[in-house]
Amino acid sequence: MLLSYCPTNSTKFFSQISEEAGYQITDPTQSVGWVGNPRFRGTLELVWTCVFTLFTCLWASLHLNIPAPEDTELTKFRRKLKWTFIAASFPELVVGIAFVDWWEARHDAAIMKKNDLANWDSSLCAFVRMGGIWLRGKSDCDHDNTSDETAPFICVEAEIVRKLIQEGTIGQDCVTHEMVDEKSKEDWFVKLVACCQAFYFGLQCVGRLGTGLPITTLEISTAVFAVYALVVYAFWWNKPVDVAMPIILTISQQAFDRVVHLYEPSTPNSYWEKYKYGGNERIIDITKLRRVPNDLSMTNGTNHNLSAYPTLLSALIFAGLHCLAWNLYFPTQQERLIWRISCIVMVVVPLISLILSMMGLHCKRLMKTLRYYIIIVIAVVFYSIARFYLIFGGFIYLRAAPVACYEGVDWVGFIPHIG
Repeated sequence: MLLSYCPTNSTKFFSQISEEAGYQITDPTQSVGWVGNPRFRGTLELVWTCVFTLFTCLWASLHLNIPAPEDTELTKFRRKLKWTFIAASFPELVVGIAFVDWWEARHDAAIMKKNDLANWDSSLCAFVRMGGIWLRGKSDCDHDNTSDETAPFICVEAEIVRKLIQEGTIGQDCVTHEMVDEKSKEDWFVKLVACCQAFYFGLQCVGRLGTGLPITTLEISTAVFAVYALVVYAFWWNKPVDVAMPIILTISQQAFDRVVHLYEPSTPNSYWEKYKYGGNERIIDITKLRRVPNDLSMTNGTNHNLSAYPTLLSALIFAGLHCLAWNLYFPTQQERLIWRISCIVMVVVPLISLILSMMGLHCKRLMKTLRYYIIIVIAVVFYSIARFYLIFGGFIYLRAAPVACYEGVDWVGFIPHIG
């Protein structure tokens, strides 16, 4: 007995269930066999699929540096949420950072191999670059570990590690893959969900194209972000993920003081050059650096603009992929025009930035002029407006989407059969 059955909209329900069952149903107590899903989707389902795919792909692709020891779980969560928002707003920045990490890890591993340290591959070097090895000094008169707890720490990089190994201060196997794996908290469930969701979303898009069904601009944007998440994940493939704490190595106080001296600004060719954070040559006390910032580019002090070229290239590709929606349906001609102008702006601005950066390399005075900064500010403002319009425009256009956008894919038609 159906005690809670409500006859509201019963006619509509009977019509839909009869269509799926293949015969007429008029009584709520009537039994049915297999009933397939409705051959259409709702707006909420469309929006939820895109948002969930976007969030899971970007969240799973992020491989952030090791947090500070005093960071709480809330702080770590907020930091990753912040970078997820950055990846959703300006994915080319994350691509540039991931490229630098990949490039420098390979560079460090190549130097290690030339010095007969083949076990230090790009994975271990990436671990060092993300703040994985900290040094702590211990005087010769200390015979226990109690005094070490208050000693200053210093975060080092692969080049320092190589020198310490070659001089015998630390062992070649001071850090192993097993040690890194123990500290890594890679969430394979999250990655599995992200991969399955991305595969499902991609399959839906391919199915709609194969059956001639239209795709919304929101789905185009989501597909573009999914591709970018895949690129970021590829660059960070060998970088450990969600490492909570670094490996602390205790060395003699004399060796510790030598390492600190290498980071002093007064030292010729100081490693402090790597810590020109955000383009500002500010002095950083390396013994007070609690973590390596995720956007700190450490490029051996020779090429601080290493991330500029992949960032500009990825920005161009990002705009180009959005041009796939050039001839899609838009509620009005004005909105179609704004979308196209936004795509053009996102192509032109990176090209202008590339030209200005190349001119600045040949003419240092140009980068110090007021006109240069005015052009940069105007370009950034227009680029940001165009970027956010493309992101939110996909949601706005759903207010008047073609009815065919909500028609489901007939997957049975893809099965080979004899008709």
